[in-house]
Amino acid sequence: MNFIFLLLVFAGLAFKLTSPADRARYLGIATDFLRQLKVASQQPRPENESFRGALRARTRDLFVTPALLTLNGAVFTAMLFGSGAIGDPDTLLGMGASIGTRTTNGEWWRLLTSAFVHIGMVHLIVNLAVLAQVGAVLERLVGRLAFGAVYVAAGVFTALVNISSHPVEVTVGASGAIFGLYGLLLAAVIWQTLNQAQPLLAQIAGRLRRLAGKAVAGADESGDPGETSVDPGVLIPAIALKRLGYGAGLFLLYSAMSGFATAAEFTGLIVGLGYGLVVARRAGVENPAPRPVGAVLAAAVVLAVACAIPLRNIANVRPEITRVVATEERTAATYQAASDAFRKGRISAEALAQLAERKILPELQAVEARLTALRNVPSEHQPLVTDARAYLRLRSQAWRARVDAIRKTNMDPLRGSERSMDASWRIQAQERFKSNQAAMGNAEGAERASLEAFQRVKGATPPPVPVLAEAR
Repeated sequence: MNFIFLLLVFAGLAFKLTSPADRARYLGIATDFLRQLKVASQQPRPENESFRGALRARTRDLFVTPALLTLNGAVFTAMLFGSGAIGDPDTLLGMGASIGTRTTNGEWWRLLTSAFVHIGMVHLIVNLAVLAQVGAVLERLVGRLAFGAVYVAAGVFTALVNISSHPVEVTVGASGAIFGLYGLLLAAVIWQTLNQAQPLLAQIAGRLRRLAGKAVAGADESGDPGETSVDPGVLIPAIALKRLGYGAGLFLLYSAMSGFATAAEFTGLIVGLGYGLVVARRAGVENPAPRPVGAVLAAAVVLAVACAIPLRNIANVRPEITRVVATEERTAATYQAASDAFRKGRISAEALAQLAERKILPELQAVEARLTALRNVPSEHQPLVTDARAYLRLRSQAWRARVDAIRKTNMDPLRGSERSMDASWRIQAQERFKSNQAAMGNAEGAERASLEAFQRVKGATPPPVPVLAEAR
């Protein structure tokens, strides 16, 4: 977004600093360039038409690519006409986006569904455009099974990396899945290049053997009859690679500007590349057989499970911190009401003390026990949990001190003849007064410390769940 802003600023300055005649001349140059570009793009290319014809001869109709386009569009349409705002974390999660605190606590299906969720209209349009372009080639070149498997596997691994690096942020894997398709395309190009070079390499090897005195009888200077070349089959021509490269460049540029070119997305690229290097060796000649495609997919599933096991049960701190704040506010209000009743003579001091001792303290201890039981707390929230537990300990100490102060300052006065106004009684009264003052001071000091800790916890309560791309 900063890059776009700078472009707009530059365009505005250029508009202000140029004369109307210069602006008209520059506009004419740009218009002429766009017209030439349009003519060039529409000019028939025999090699490209031949390539398209060969692909259609192998696979007449596309199936997986339209299905993926439809699913992505349908999910976004559901968000568009839903009650929530597009891009809102709750809306994205409702449509299948991933977040560590939910995905790793039994909602593992989000690893797959997040590959069909987009955060906005531009994100959707860019992804669908490149998916349609690369899908029209890859689905026919490597087969429907390999094409669909790479999209799914790359999306799943993108979601896993996002969970590992950003466990408390809402993430989507649509861009990562498309990165995986570009990895598959790269693997197909690599195999095509190697297959084209194989006859030349075989010829060089034959000549080297002849020079070493190991030539086979009947071999001529042109090569070795014992070497057989591999038919490269359908080759992606340079013009098609150039157009696919333009699309990949624009996709990468948009992804980098929008925060979708991270380690997670490049993991999807590696998944697609690895998948293609295994199954797409003879993609130009024939589609990969279902068995190797299924075997690689099974291996990817096993690897994904192995990567997911350490991420299980990421703690959701938000509801626990919310419970801490709610407990403090509720118990404080309960005690304040009881304290008002005590001052009006409606309840005794002992009843007030028992309220704090038997009702408020157990509630705080229960909340602290829940925090202590949290496991696999994200690093972003560990300081907050530590502060919350420190507050609960201080607050419990403050309530115990207050219970002690209530009982000491509200003891029955001495009665009887032995409690006459003698020197001994006055000394005892003075000591009791000092003890009461000390108890009240301890209670007030402990309460101030606990409330200061509470304000830190309340102020640091996790904000609404962020969306990864927007957070960047």
